[in-house]
Amino acid sequence: MGEGEEDMSKALNVFGLLLNLAGVVLLFLFGMPFRIAISGKAVTWTTSNIDLEVKKLDDLFSVLGWIGLLAIALGTLLQVWATVERR
Repeated sequence: MGEGEEDMSKALNVFGLLLNLAGVVLLFLFGMPFRIAISGKAVTWTTSNIDLEVKKLDDLFSVLGWIGLLAIALGTLLQVWATVERR
């Protein structure tokens, strides 16, 4: 394996770790992007009985939660790619 390939592996690994860290921080700050009620049914918003500002905020938190989950998945894939590429 050449020095360029080793540098690429290290860069992929570090970038994957940074994505994992960012994803975990997003999930801790904004929560999981889905809500399950105690009864086991999915909770849905209805605009007739909730303030639109609260719904917008919940939608923003949901999007940021999904971004966090995707960052963790992508970071893991980059780490796997960096490891497999070495062999």
